Amino acid sequence: MWPVCTFHQRPVWVAFTVDDSDGTRLRSGESLANAAREVAALGAERIMVNCSAPEAVTTAMGELATLSVPFGGYANGFISVAPLQPGSTVDKLASRTDLDPAAYAEHAIKWFGQGATAIGGCCEVGPAHIAALAKRLSERG
Repeated sequence: MWPVCTFHQRPVWVAFTVDDSDGTRLRSGESLANAAREVAALGAERIMVNCSAPEAVTTAMGELATLSVPFGGYANGFISVAPLQPGSTVDKLASRTDLDPAAYAEHAIKWFGQGATAIGGCCEVGPAHIAALAKRLSERG
């Protein structure tokens, strides 16, 4: 079982990072769906996928859409986080050149279409990306 606690009756949101080549699996190899079901059963009020490639987050949203709790995601803009070692910093990672604000918004709109209710951005996703997403969502009504 995954430990989840509520400090002073505060809501608990749990975020998982998924394998960039397989958004159905955590980076450690376990099933995202199984992990998400367990934390939902323990009381998590929202389940997120973060710090993963936008394409992997899209796949992960399909997994989370089967749950009975709200879900969402926020992707990073790195080519890969594989070079990241414990204790190192993201300044060693290379940024994607194909993930401008419009491209990021296109990915995130898919998450919204899959039922995600909390969408944002992680490393290398900045205010311009979020503004483009907000504009796209506003246009959808």
